[in-house]
Amino acid sequence: MKTNLFKISAAFLSILLAGCLDDNKYALDPSGSNNIIEFYDPSVPSNPSGAIYPVWTNVTEIQPAYEFEQVISFSGPNGNPNDIVLTLAIDPLALQEYNKQMVDELHGGIYEIMPDNYFSFDDFTVTIPKGQTKANISITVHPDQFDLTKNFALPLRIVSASSGILSAHFSVALLAVVVKNKYDGVYEIIEGNIFRNSAAGPDPVLGGDYDDGLTMDLETINGNTNGFAPLWKDGSGVGGVPATKLSVDEGTNEVTVTSGNASMKNTAGAINSYDPIEKIFTLNFDWGAAPNNRIISNLKLKYVGPRP
Repeated sequence: MKTNLFKISAAFLSILLAGCLDDNKYALDPSGSNNIIEFYDPSVPSNPSGAIYPVWTNVTEIQPAYEFEQVISFSGPNGNPNDIVLTLAIDPLALQEYNKQMVDELHGGIYEIMPDNYFSFDDFTVTIPKGQTKANISITVHPDQFDLTKNFALPLRIVSASSGILSAHFSVALLAVVVKNKYDGVYEIIEGNIFRNSAAGPDPVLGGDYDDGLTMDLETINGNTNGFAPLWKDGSGVGGVPATKLSVDEGTNEVTVTSGNASMKNTAGAINSYDPIEKIFTLNFDWGAAPNNRIISNLKLKYVGPRP
């Protein structure tokens, strides 16, 4: 109930503030003689340039609980002569404003508001102590509860301060959490061949053994499924196979490859598996019908690091 009350009060406050800040909310606050109170993070926000509010993204693997901190700063040239008591709230309207700007103007990604059972955040009052300029708040999320097909963010607003000036732009922070399964990452192609056939015969330009140094990204779709983009031998993208993905049977480590192209399938009698010790996928799959068939054989993908 407390969370809902804060959401309601924040929604009304967002409406009131929107009319006041229309002229300057798209710009950074001026660094004049007065300090401002704002959410702060030394990392570059993950929102497009010109966004109404900043987005900071935290990345975690699937686990029962993941805790991260967000800093609130009394920023500027002056010291802090008083305890500054701040009231925070979850502001759904701030997220709606951000999403509307992405759709209408900036064409960036949008988010759904994080459901209550996805996070724990009980203290909506925080104090920046006298003589200090920063305070930390802790948020715990529950990645094992997340619907991994969706993008979630927690929109926090500083709704009031006992003293000081609230930033127009950075008094809101959209805290996004990206949950990755254990297969997510960048993989090097260490072996493999792609065969491209046509009525004129095999294509030696796009088909053949993969060039050295090529990589593929495996991107989380759900707990055991990842999307990837098939490549020709030179690393260029293969067309006509949208939404290609692999799913791992976590009991047997066998892999099934599918695509938006309904003809894509595991190659009969060939290995499709994942080695959890070496973190190597071995894939054999094909699509199309002769003479326009495509066959990827003995494709070995070795994990080399996390995706950015």
